[in-house]
Amino acid sequence: MAGQRQDDLKLTQPKGAILRRIFALARPYRRHLVGCAFVGVLIAGLNLLEPYLIGGSITASLEVLQGGVWNWENTRPLVLYVVLMVGAGLVAMGLRYANSMLMVHLRMKILTDLRRRIYRQLLSQSFSYFDKQDSGQLINRTIGDVNMLRMFYTMLLVRGTEIALFILGASAALVWVDPYVGAVALPFVPVYIVVMILFVRRIHPMFHEMRDELDRSTEILSENVQGVQVVRAFGREHEEAARYETSIRGVLEGWLRLIRNFATFQPGIVLLGDAVLLATVTTMAYRVLGGALGGVLQVGLIYTVFRWSRMLTHSMREVAHMTATLDHSLVSGERIFEILDARPDVHPPAEPRPMPPGAGRVVFENVSFGYDPAQPVLTRVNLDIPAGTNVALVGATGSGKSTLIRLLSRFYDPDEGRIGIDGVDIRDVDLEALRSEIGFVFQDTFLFSASLAENIAFGVPEAEQKAIEQAARRAQVHEFADRFDEKYETAVGERGISLSGGQRQRVAIARALLTDPRILILDDATASVDSSTERAIQDALADVMRDRTTFIIAHRISTVKRADLILVLDGGRIVQQGTHDDLVAQDGTYREFVRMQWHLGEDGAEEVT
Repeated sequence: MAGQRQDDLKLTQPKGAILRRIFALARPYRRHLVGCAFVGVLIAGLNLLEPYLIGGSITASLEVLQGGVWNWENTRPLVLYVVLMVGAGLVAMGLRYANSMLMVHLRMKILTDLRRRIYRQLLSQSFSYFDKQDSGQLINRTIGDVNMLRMFYTMLLVRGTEIALFILGASAALVWVDPYVGAVALPFVPVYIVVMILFVRRIHPMFHEMRDELDRSTEILSENVQGVQVVRAFGREHEEAARYETSIRGVLEGWLRLIRNFATFQPGIVLLGDAVLLATVTTMAYRVLGGALGGVLQVGLIYTVFRWSRMLTHSMREVAHMTATLDHSLVSGERIFEILDARPDVHPPAEPRPMPPGAGRVVFENVSFGYDPAQPVLTRVNLDIPAGTNVALVGATGSGKSTLIRLLSRFYDPDEGRIGIDGVDIRDVDLEALRSEIGFVFQDTFLFSASLAENIAFGVPEAEQKAIEQAARRAQVHEFADRFDEKYETAVGERGISLSGGQRQRVAIARALLTDPRILILDDATASVDSSTERAIQDALADVMRDRTTFIIAHRISTVKRADLILVLDGGRIVQQGTHDDLVAQDGTYREFVRMQWHLGEDGAEEVT
């Protein structure tokens, strides 16, 4: 089920530290950022120049009208202003096009590279990491939070440079035109800053809460898409829809809270901006019309001051929105860094050794392990499995069977003891090399939405068609693959939905065989199929397991009885071991296990009892 609401909605790291790390992520793109920022500065400069040119043309027009003579000498200033305006407009148009192209390229680079980095980080994590995480949360962080950081880089860094230049340029221009006007406008700037700081402090927890609620809604959606058969089988469509709607409503309410706060905040900012505009224009009009700045003929200056004042107030309003975006980005940045900072519990060796030559001898020496250290799952397990032995693991649910093979594959590391393969501690071996020597066939077979051939060759992507078909024949896949119109190029659908349970299991066996592992692990590979399909799978496995070290987790006697060695686990300890005939002759857990299956009518149980 989706994760519970987090009580603490505050950043766990200082804002400055998160901001520095967000900037550090942009280092690979600094040339693009500098390019965008430089073009933005040029655009901002031309925008600041425009009011001056228009104001100058107004003044020049009034002078021509007052003179009443339309000759080149009188109209030259006006023509010059008009030519400069047209030229500046054309240059600005070209710069805006260039800036748009640079921004799109920058956004896509950041989006692609950061998601790739997060994806690689997730693939490198230990299984214990995913035991503690919601898939919906990870998906949201990889998509939504990365999008938020993309906005930070393109909107805040690039557009922020333009806005900063507007504020500084407009302020300096107002002072340059008339210090009195500058003295009226500039005191409003620190007032804006104080108001924005107070506003950000108010909305920050809302961003965090909204992102958490979005995680939960994505998790519910992911669960129900994957478990749609269970939902429908139990008639829970309305209840699950209501659960999702409740979560989505939480996201909506979060957005509405933010919008209400913006709606409350925005009028004050607009009012403050209008006050700046009114004060500066009134002061300028008084100065011009009063004769201090040249009289009526300088009325163009009033327009120029009006435009620069609007630039200043509009830029300050944009700063308010950018401040909210910055705060949202800090929340997203921290959530992304939680993924990037996660370190796997299973560490690759500092100086990895290659897998030694051998046929798959497996040794467990005093191995103890617990997913929670306070609750051990395996306790002091000792085993010495000769190479080529077929080993069956039997025991009640929770006895430690699956845990034992997970430790062998180094999905987890034991809390105590060591595990060796062919004389080498598996913690000293390169992880990729270790797992390439172990083939897996899980109970819940996972096939990718790809062709039959691609699924079989998943562990060996470079495998030739001949090798793929050879593995398929050994796993008895060829007999049904050959009936498909597209043969091995047939798409199996998501999770192999177009195949039957038995067919999926045989594809999984072929996938394991193609890697030619020295150790094969069958984790309840026939638990979900009927007896006839089980016999077909067992026939496929008979040749596969010959002279290969194999670990079989099974609950059916028909699967277990053929093993060379049976290990009976109870409470994390090996309580019995031996062949089927030996254990049936003993009074113990295994004999009771066989007797129960005989009463349940399990195929083969009556015969062996």
